[in-house]
Amino acid sequence: MSYQHKREGPEMRAPITHDEPNRSTNWTIPDHVPANLVQFLDFRTGLGSCPHARIAEFHKGPPVFYSPVGHQDRGGESNGTWILTKAADIRTMLQEAQLFSSAQPRSHAMGESWRLIPLEVDPPEHALFRAPLNPLLSPKRIKELEPELREMAGELIDKIKDRGECEFIRDFGEQYPVRIFLRLLGLPDTELQKFRSWADTIIHDRKNRGKAMAEVKGFVEEQIALRRKDPREGELVTQVLNMKAGDRPFTDEEAMGMVFLLFIGGLDTVVSSLSFHFRHLAENPQDQKRLRDDPAMIPDAVEEMFRAYAVVTTARFANADTDMFGVPIKKGDMVTGSTLLSTSDPDEFENPGLVDIARNPNRHNAFSFGPHRCVGSHLARREIQVAIDEWNKRIPEFRVKPGAEIETLGGGVMGIKELPLVW
Repeated sequence: MSYQHKREGPEMRAPITHDEPNRSTNWTIPDHVPANLVQFLDFRTGLGSCPHARIAEFHKGPPVFYSPVGHQDRGGESNGTWILTKAADIRTMLQEAQLFSSAQPRSHAMGESWRLIPLEVDPPEHALFRAPLNPLLSPKRIKELEPELREMAGELIDKIKDRGECEFIRDFGEQYPVRIFLRLLGLPDTELQKFRSWADTIIHDRKNRGKAMAEVKGFVEEQIALRRKDPREGELVTQVLNMKAGDRPFTDEEAMGMVFLLFIGGLDTVVSSLSFHFRHLAENPQDQKRLRDDPAMIPDAVEEMFRAYAVVTTARFANADTDMFGVPIKKGDMVTGSTLLSTSDPDEFENPGLVDIARNPNRHNAFSFGPHRCVGSHLARREIQVAIDEWNKRIPEFRVKPGAEIETLGGGVMGIKELPLVW
């Protein structure tokens, strides 16, 4: 039996078209884009309290359309993007790395050109950086970490369990995965709030992104310099410095780009996923009860919530003219493949709006697809599985605080600003 998540509300309306009033008219629509394929979808906004339902409405329109705005900056050029809505097309784009490139450095936001490694490196060079990184976050390594995950989750929950309420993101959602990842990186968690502020700005605040990236870069460079002088076995920074791209050591810039990516990735995506997963359980007590009664269901439930509440939107840039998806994509065009669309595709999933915590098989691509599939997926899965298990052991039935209005955050990673829970 499955259960429908509460998705009714004002967000469930037709897609916004490019000529809707009160939208900015300072758009550049390239000449090769057919006027009937222009629709407005801004991933930078929170898209209402139920962004997944809002974005799923775009499946009622064309499988590919052009939005005047994208979630990535392109300097003085048009920031418009083609948006793919079908899971099969998104997988194709992510696999065709020679045609759809990810080598568009986000450091352009700060007037530089260094790369986030291996995210902003195309094959075949990509494999030289990805291969040495894979073992650091492998299933075997994550299994070894599980006792530490459980200990940290338990400690955080014990601090709040007698209160009868909490602001989930502040008290647990960011504390738990961020502390784990900073420990892996060998970084102190005493300045956790500063680290999270950096991540929030880079992911969600286009205006101040460049400044935050410069600050993180400076911090990472300091950590790399410290570990070159004082290497510490078992810590990710030291392990990155010992890596080789093929038969040569990483340059300082390459090491910085990889540590920067690990730093930001570990500070945001799991926080966002935890928030949406716990919101679902708080709003759907029947699912919460099923997991309490049968903890063996937790892994399948987490996979379904990853599908139903995917958080990542990514983009590629066409290296040549193509009409692969039935539209005239020109060299240099941005093409966006959002996991929020691929995991809600009715051609891919039966009743995609239905959150069925026993759904199996569950062929979602919430962790992306192809060569750039998320290297931290094994850690993310286990962190959330452990969090739900340990929470259910210590906290009685919980729900969203009555009267609370949930505000979501947009950008490359969809998030929730605050999640007040009571029990």
